[in-house]
Amino acid sequence: MRPIPLTLLPLALLVACEPGPGDFPDFITANDDYFVTRIGDVPEIDDASYVLEVTGHVDQPRNYTLADLQALPRRDLTLTVECIGDITDGKLVSTAVWSGFELLDLLHSLGIAEGATGVRYTAADGYYATHTLEQLETNGILGAIEMNGVPIPPVHGYPLRILNPGFFGVKQPAWVTGIEVIDMPEADYWEDRGWDVSPPMDVDSRFYFPEDDAAVAADEEFAVGGSAFGGSRVAGVQVSFDDGGSWIDADIVESVDLDDVWVFWQAAVTLPGPGSYTLTARATDESGTAQPALDDDRLDGNNTPPSITVEAR
Repeated sequence: MRPIPLTLLPLALLVACEPGPGDFPDFITANDDYFVTRIGDVPEIDDASYVLEVTGHVDQPRNYTLADLQALPRRDLTLTVECIGDITDGKLVSTAVWSGFELLDLLHSLGIAEGATGVRYTAADGYYATHTLEQLETNGILGAIEMNGVPIPPVHGYPLRILNPGFFGVKQPAWVTGIEVIDMPEADYWEDRGWDVSPPMDVDSRFYFPEDDAAVAADEEFAVGGSAFGGSRVAGVQVSFDDGGSWIDADIVESVDLDDVWVFWQAAVTLPGPGSYTLTARATDESGTAQPALDDDRLDGNNTPPSITVEAR
């Protein structure tokens, strides 16, 4: 496996409350528990002086105040996002309900010029990212100004964060102050640092319980649970205790009828006798794509199946 150079890893500041043994977290992650990644300090943005500059290949470039953005028609978007630098069975994944405006509608109102291929976002912290015009037309990209019913907290991107459903967190720029409609390919911040940020999120999963190295009773049923997510809907999750020799189907115990939102799963496992066992989970999406046995290209997101060890006594 090719290691990720530490100098290439995004600065990830985790603010997530882990569930206790046998517990699921809240299905909609509280703002205080939502994971945080950023390249530096949280920018200080003044409401009165904030301006979103829309420039480039549009017929009518325009500046928007915060009041202008708040007055635009809104829709809600429930979305699960994972950090592209998350490790196997990592904690850098969360779900929130965002509210904001359709970015494509805003750009159409200004007139997208012929030959435009996408947009480039600039942020108050120096971050930059791009979306293709095709993504704008098909993904329902949102200019979010609220998170879970309140203005986006400063640590999560106040006053404007762009959401591209189905993609990693690198494609969800926060503290956005500029949108340029472009007519040529441009690299993203992390692409310039060696990452491949273009693929959508792969189907992935993680464990919530039992804890790693937990003691369980041999020959007695116990519960195993976690979440599964990715750039499309999750169709199912399975658990193995014999290195993939056999698989136990898990039940989906909580979900919503929406794309790009995680599910919570639980399986009943009985181990055949005393000893140390490695439990492995794998999720499958609606297209039939399952997590690979090993994802060894770590710079485009990682979805190696998670595993934990239990001691049967």
